[in-house]
Formats: sequence, C-alpha cells, structure tokens
Amino acid sequence: MSRILLVAGATGGVGSLIVRQLLDHGEAVRLLVRDRQRAIQMFGSAPDVRVGDTRDPKSLKAALENVEAILCATGSRTPGTDNNPEQVDSLGVSNLAEVAARAGVKQFVLVSSIAVTRPNHPLNQFGRVLDWKLKGEEALRASGLTYTIIRPGGLTDGPGGIKRLLIAQGDTITGMISRADVAQLCIAALHEPTARNVTLEVVETDGEPQKNALEYFDGLNME
Repeated sequence: MSRILLVAGATGGVGSLIVRQLLDHGEAVRLLVRDRQRAIQMFGSAPDVRVGDTRDPKSLKAALENVEAILCATGSRTPGTDNNPEQVDSLGVSNLAEVAARAGVKQFVLVSSIAVTRPNHPLNQFGRVLDWKLKGEEALRASGLTYTIIRPGGLTDGPGGIKRLLIAQGDTITGMISRADVAQLCIAALHEPTARNVTLEVVETDGEPQKNALEYFDGLNME
C-alpha cells in the first residue's frame, strides 16, 4: 500500500499547490477539507477527500486512518468570527497534532509565518494572527511528533523554482516568497532527515535556485 499523505487546508493558496505537486509526483494524497464540493471542483475525483474541521477534533479521526504524514497549510483570514486565528491557527493546529500523535502519524509539516516571534510586527494587528500561529507551533513541538515548521515570508502567486531560497533560523529575516516555492519546500521536508524537528524561515533571494532538496535543510539546527 502506498503511503498516504494528508493535506490540511487543501483548498487554500499554498495547500492547493501542495496537493497538485504531490499528485504530479504520483503520491497517494488525502484531502482534509470542510467543503467537499469545492475540493472536487478544484481537483476532480483523483484525491481522496475527507470532510473534517480542525476546530473539532472528533471530526478528524477517520481522516487520519493509515496516514503517514501531514502537510498542514490551514490559516485564518477572518478575525472576529468563529473562524478566527485563535480557533484555526492555534486550537486547530493543536487539535490536529494531538489526534495525529494518537493515530501514529510519523511526520507533520506545518506552514506558519515569518515574524511569529515579533509581536509588534504589522501582521499581528489582524486578530493577533502571529501570536496564535506561534501557539500552534508550540503545540506541535510539544506533541511528540516528528515535525518541520516552515515560516514563509510574504506570499506571492509567482511561479516556483526560478529564484534561490534564503533559509534562516532565529526569525530575523524579511522578504517575499511564492506559494509554489513554499509548497515545494513542504514536500521536500518529507524526504530529508535534516528537515526533521527544525523550524525555519524562508524568503526568495538573488542567485541560482537550489539544485536539490538537501541544500534547503543542510546546516539547520534541530530543536
């Protein structure tokens, strides 16, 4: 049986690109979504679509059966609603990590955000989204799962693979990055032992793009 890779937030900007890249690689992909019809409209019947909500841990158990790894690209864009950053970026990630640990999931890749350790950053004016993303990160680290936390800079819709990626730790860099490059980095993290139990920031920079995935993670400090 092929390993099953679960993509949470599969109909979002980064999540949908993760799904498409995994399908192109011939992976067995399962989608965790709240809107089945939207997922089918986007991807057809090729992936396995499961309806669930990270805010409700009881809805997640069936979706995680036989899952080897999770790529989580959920995120809130609606402060002031029940879909706010606290519920999605903190509680939702925490719920998914907890259920995943009980289900025996081997690896969890989380898309977070640059500047989560900088509470005065302008992004934090939108429902304290950075504070809640940081709490989601902390819950994942505490879960006991093997993880990679990727903190991208500002997201663009440009093509991936044409710019060099600047990988850093310590949450001090700024910049932009295409969603396609973030998706590629998430998938690369599944295959490289040097990506395990690390948190990193990433933006695009000048220079030739990396030639292989190992270059993304070589020299990073494990936590």
